[in-house]
Amino acid sequence: MDKQAFLQQIKQALKNDLPGKKAHQLMSPLNRPLDIDSIPNLASYKHSSVAILFFENGRTIDFILIQRPEYEGNHSGQISFPGGKSELTDINEEFTARRETFEEIGVPLTEHLMIGQLSDVFIPVSKFIVRPFMFWLDETPSFVPDAREVAEIFTVPIIHLLEESNVKRTTIKLGNGILMKNVPYFDLNDKIVWGATALVLSELKEILRT
Repeated sequence: MDKQAFLQQIKQALKNDLPGKKAHQLMSPLNRPLDIDSIPNLASYKHSSVAILFFENGRTIDFILIQRPEYEGNHSGQISFPGGKSELTDINEEFTARRETFEEIGVPLTEHLMIGQLSDVFIPVSKFIVRPFMFWLDETPSFVPDAREVAEIFTVPIIHLLEESNVKRTTIKLGNGILMKNVPYFDLNDKIVWGATALVLSELKEILRT
């Protein structure tokens, strides 16, 4: 798939209803709330945004993921997109995604690079509502990682996301010692990509398959 075909497919999919909950359910751990009506105390949730960055890498179209450092917290060592919590000075949630991306991996984003947004994802364990925004990069990015926020940056070809053999299940040990069994995840670059990031990728996968 080349740039023009890829962007056309994304833009066409965004004209229709997003698969949202249906796509999230495919990669959701058991009993995870998937829509706004099933979230208790929603008013206490904080807003955040993430950036899904696409670019041409030789003959493939790749996207960017990061691994968080190990720390005492709910998302220690997890794989995610660049992004973070909305600040009072942010003009909107897309701006949050752009600001956080620059702060975390040193990639500057302007408004015209944004190609659309996907469905919100709810993270009950840390009480965040995550809004994913998609961006197209015209050049191969150079990274300047923030060591406090990012342990590793890696890129993944879109074709690997679409391969069904990369959808697997495993047992996840949470920071509090609780074991979550039979958790679906994407095996990408030999990394276990699960949770909110997997839900976002599941929706992306669904719209690219239509």
